[in-house]
Amino acid sequence: MRAVERLLITANILGCLIEGARHDATWFLVPLAAFGLYVVLADRALRRRIGPRAWPSEGFARFTFNTNLYFAARHIVLGALLFALSGTLAGLVGL
Repeated sequence: MRAVERLLITANILGCLIEGARHDATWFLVPLAAFGLYVVLADRALRRRIGPRAWPSEGFARFTFNTNLYFAARHIVLGALLFALSGTLAGLVGL
């Protein structure tokens, strides 16, 4: 999963910088879908691995889901900031 997270982070940063310079706001649909899919698939994989065990395992699954959700929200906000910065700099340069 860490390799997937690194790939998502890299794609989000590069995509936001490039698309920010192009002023293409439809780019935000891609990271939203990618991070949302990551959160759902990671949760399903963990719940499949846990199976029908005692409720502390359910608590761990909830904790992990919330951690992944925070990860996704944090990087989407970071991407929005990079998008705005890139768009501003491209506008100042005249692109």
